[in-house]
Order: sequence, then C-alpha cells, then structure tokens
Amino acid sequence: MVDSKLIGTRTDPLIDVLLDSADMKVFLERLVELASAELGQGTNGASCSVTVYRNRRPVTVCSNDPEATAMDEVQYASKQGPCLEAIKSGHQVEVVDLRTETRWPRYVAAVAESPMRSVLAVPIVLKTYGGAALNCYRPDPGPVPEQVRDTLLDLASAAAQAVALSVRLESSEEKSRDLAAAMESRTAINLATGVLMAQTGCGHEQAMEILIKASSNRNEKLRDVAHSVLARFDNSSPTTHFDSV
Repeated sequence: MVDSKLIGTRTDPLIDVLLDSADMKVFLERLVELASAELGQGTNGASCSVTVYRNRRPVTVCSNDPEATAMDEVQYASKQGPCLEAIKSGHQVEVVDLRTETRWPRYVAAVAESPMRSVLAVPIVLKTYGGAALNCYRPDPGPVPEQVRDTLLDLASAAAQAVALSVRLESSEEKSRDLAAAMESRTAINLATGVLMAQTGCGHEQAMEILIKASSNRNEKLRDVAHSVLARFDNSSPTTHFDSV
C-alpha cells in the first residue's frame, strides 16, 4: 500500500513532494508513481498517467508506462473514453472489462488488442485550470478494490490542492515581479525628471512633458527614455530595494 503517512492526511506528503519538485511535471510524475504502486498491489502490473487539458486539447503530461500513454492517445484520437469522460463530468469513471464495455465504441474497438483490461479514471478537479485526470490501467478485469479506490481518490484530491497551490504561488511571484518592474520604472522616471529640472530650471510638469515628448518622438517607452537621460548623467542605473516579506 501507499506510505502510511498518506493514510488520513494524504495531502501533506504530496505538498511536500510539490515543494521538493523542480517543477509541476516532476510533481505529477511522483503522483503517477504513487498511484501505480498502489494500483499494482496484487496484480501483474499497472500503468498510470495524467492527462491535462492544454489549449483546449488533452495531453498526457506523464506516465509510468508507454502502454498508458498509448491508451491515452487512442482516447484523444477517438475523442471519447473514460479519461475524457472523467474530466468532462468531474466524476470517477470505471471500466471493469474493456472486452465487454459498450460505451465509447470507437475507443473500445481501438484498444481491443491492448493487454490492459480495466480502467479507472479519476478527475483532478482544477478550478483555475482546464481540467485533468489520473488514468489507471490494469491488465486484470474487474473493479478496483474499494480501499485502493479510496486511496486513488485521495491522491487525486491532494494533487488538485497541490496544483492549486502551485498556480497561486506562481501568480503571486508574477505579481511581485510586475510590481518590482513598475517601481523600477517609476524610480527611473522620477530621477530623470529631477535631472531635467536641475539642468534646465524647469518645473516638474515641464520636465515630464519633455520626457513624454521624447518618448513619442523616438517611439520608445517612457522608462527607456528616462534611462537614457540618466545614462548621460551617470553611468549607474537606478535601483529600487524591496525588503523580503
């Protein structure tokens, strides 16, 4: 079974995995490993993958087996199957035996020769993203044992929270970078305005008008014009210091 730390509080270990991962792809690869290890107990081997919608198209971002990737690709080509249904409905979708399954006829016909016999697709519900699913394939027919199913559902739920956290952190970092850039621009413009006032004896409004006119004539951003004024006055570039929060 999955590491005992995952029982009851499965979210925390996955958050730890996320924080230790170089990027989201590495995190999802670890998720696939955990799911595959859980699903493979007592079987001849299981394959797992994660599908994510990108630019309105489903893409397999990671898998632990080429067979899982192939099963996913058939769904994308046929535009039907348990994985796509799980993402669309937001509910788990199970196929107990692909040999007798009557839903998604194009998909079922295309995977008839596959060694995989059963499928469990678990949605990874993402409120701020296109949608995703954990896809679990087994060579044995029959339903997934209830305890294993519960663990897979918990893993998918924890993954959704971890992905949401990652998106929130990334958005926060982008906002911080934008704010820093805006403040750097404001610093340069204010300093350049002061230089013009000192050199020409004009007021603040007149100095700003000079910068704006130069920006328009040169077809350059106002901050770039300000930097060029400062470059003629001093070789150093203006900087703004931010204390870390």
